[in-house]
Amino acid sequence: MKKNEKVKLIREIEKPIKIFGKQLKITRVVLILVAFLIYFVSLYYETRSNTPLVLGIIPLVLLSFTLILIKNRILYIGKYNIECSNAGDLYITKLKGSCPKCQGELKVVKKLNDQFVICKNNKEHKFYLQEN
Repeated sequence: MKKNEKVKLIREIEKPIKIFGKQLKITRVVLILVAFLIYFVSLYYETRSNTPLVLGIIPLVLLSFTLILIKNRILYIGKYNIECSNAGDLYITKLKGSCPKCQGELKVVKKLNDQFVICKNNKEHKFYLQEN
């Protein structure tokens, strides 16, 4: 893996995430998830039942993914990615690229804190992922 070699990935698919015909913004997602968390906690204090706390795990997990998305601007999920633009708009994208060494197809791989691009034809062709 060499740091000076650059690999260019292009967006093969870029589809905006829309709800009721309006573009979904990351700030709205955060506000909705925080409201759900507050609702489930207040429901727990009112009923003293563990069910609202168990249901409150769902918005808590989604909120953590959303905060990671705000920080990194992209979440790699299999073939497809969730991207956040500078304006806060959310998109589903699919990245595609070709290996500069053998012209094979590239895929994004995450291991621990390291993200890199690997060739599907030859696993020895690895490149560091760089943001443009």
